Amino acid sequence: MRRQHHQRMVMRGVSLYLLLGHLLIVGAGSTCVPVECLICNTTGKPQEDPCAFCNPEKCSNDASTIPSNCKQDFQVSVNCSKSNLQEGDDITLTCVHNLTVLITMFGWKRNQVDLQEGKNKSILYLKEVLSNKAGLYTCFVESLCGDYVSPPCNVNVENQSVLILVICGISALGLVLIMGLAMKFKLKRDNAKHKERRRQKAEAEQRSGPAPFTLRES
Repeated sequence: MRRQHHQRMVMRGVSLYLLLGHLLIVGAGSTCVPVECLICNTTGKPQEDPCAFCNPEKCSNDASTIPSNCKQDFQVSVNCSKSNLQEGDDITLTCVHNLTVLITMFGWKRNQVDLQEGKNKSILYLKEVLSNKAGLYTCFVESLCGDYVSPPCNVNVENQSVLILVICGISALGLVLIMGLAMKFKLKRDNAKHKERRRQKAEAEQRSGPAPFTLRES
């Protein structure tokens, strides 16, 4: 009975050892830079300069250690639907790249600050933007071949508040001028009426005065 228990313990130990070994192998393989990131042909040899990393036995888990002549030329850029906006306009930014299925995450930044609304999205849609949304937009791609950042896209948003203030100021000035002219016209008309009433009053007093004195004949 004790012997059978001991055998079971040994078998469990062996199974656990094999399982851990398998996980280590898988983990090591998962961190290895894929051959899709390298300049290799179908035979496993580089097309140009010799690249030892095309050989699976020379696998590296750090993309920065691979020479540039072994790496694929991956490009990332931002495609703007339009870059000059008025406040209230919508804008769509698209992260364009030539990476394949090796992408692990997308991201967006405005003036080097991460944007939560663009996390893990290749398209950034901004609705009814205000002037505080202007700036330099970049997208970045994290992949098994390394991390890539696009050149910035400059988004300009014209501030409409200044224009609104100018329009309001002109409107207010026009209203003041109109009111001033209306008051001037009213005062002029009132003065004319007042003079006319004074003239009519003077004529009425003259007509209603005492009759002229005449001498009687004796």
